[in-house]
Amino acid sequence: MSSQIMFSQTTASQIRRSASLLLVGCSSLCLTAVVLVSFARPAGAAGPEEPRMQQANPADALVGVWKPSDMDVDIQVVGSGGQYQGVVVKAANPAMMNTAMLRGITFDPSSNTWKGEVFAPKRGMFVPMTIRMTAANGFEMVAGIGMMTKTVEWVRLQ
Repeated sequence: MSSQIMFSQTTASQIRRSASLLLVGCSSLCLTAVVLVSFARPAGAAGPEEPRMQQANPADALVGVWKPSDMDVDIQVVGSGGQYQGVVVKAANPAMMNTAMLRGITFDPSSNTWKGEVFAPKRGMFVPMTIRMTAANGFEMVAGIGMMTKTVEWVRLQ
């Protein structure tokens, strides 16, 4: 029994002729060939077929599940099209589940901050806010207007 594997000229050049053949005996009637292929390139020889690594979007650092220090809720932040929103995914008060808490959030790369609105339950309305990441795996949110501002620390859960 014989089988033959044919490579196109393009495929052969892509593997750079660095294949080795290992013959392994299975029994007296069969012989198995294992082809080991190395896709290594010489240093500095990046080709067009090499995948390009995408840079992580710094705005996506906000995506995840967060816990604010002033409320007993977990809020999941998701993003789409450069806008981010946050919804309650866990709460001591079941009436708060699936409530939108953050909306219209956009990233400002010049100041490395996010700006949008947060729902202020005591006021019953959305107020402007700014978010800045902290070194302690969290972020600091300053919410409100003028003298009626409040700073809240948030901790990443996921």
